[in-house]
Amino acid sequence: MSRRRFEVAPLSIYGTSTIGVYIFTNNTLTIVPMDVPDKVINSIRDTLGTTVIKSSLAKSPLIGIFMIGNDNGVLVPSIVTEDEVNELRKNGLNVSVIRTRYTAVANLVLTNSRKTVVSPIIEKEYIDLIRDTLGTEVIIDEICGTYLVGSIAVANDRGVLLSPEARDEDERKIRDYFGLPVNVGTVNRGRSFLRGGLVVNNNGGLVGSDTTGFEIVRIMQALGGA
Repeated sequence: MSRRRFEVAPLSIYGTSTIGVYIFTNNTLTIVPMDVPDKVINSIRDTLGTTVIKSSLAKSPLIGIFMIGNDNGVLVPSIVTEDEVNELRKNGLNVSVIRTRYTAVANLVLTNSRKTVVSPIIEKEYIDLIRDTLGTEVIIDEICGTYLVGSIAVANDRGVLLSPEARDEDERKIRDYFGLPVNVGTVNRGRSFLRGGLVVNNNGGLVGSDTTGFEIVRIMQALGGA
């Protein structure tokens, strides 16, 4: 079977290009805030090749900040409501509540279907939960000199995109960790906090509407290959 062409679509939500704070996706399901219009949902569905559902987390639209995961499972912080967790489970997601003191868990975890890098600030007692939920090997480390490993890098099963702050040693170790090609790039006209403006799975990517053509080409090279 031929592999689907990796598509990248510019998008804005609530008039902003920081779309990554509002959207979570894996390869089958994308979760967006409750009031996202149908036109945007159709674009997301076509680009990522997923079912799109509407939800909230912690009674807020900040789904992309409060949720991280892959096709095996997702992690959410303890500030989410029981009803929200139940709704996600009804849609087929394996959901684990991680009771870390840090609520923006997506900023602290970088994962694809095989490997996960976890920020060293996450309490050690939750590492087994992360490993079991995501079904991957877990590595505890910083990237680019910061503990915000989920903010300054984006990964799928085809490649990894790193912030321009990455040094040669960062690129080398991420290549070793994931066993995938690693590239450096930005979103939204030079922003290095990649996840804020980029949502990807293996089928395609959504980028903030301020992202330039050059940046999109780099994203496609980094995450559409392998």
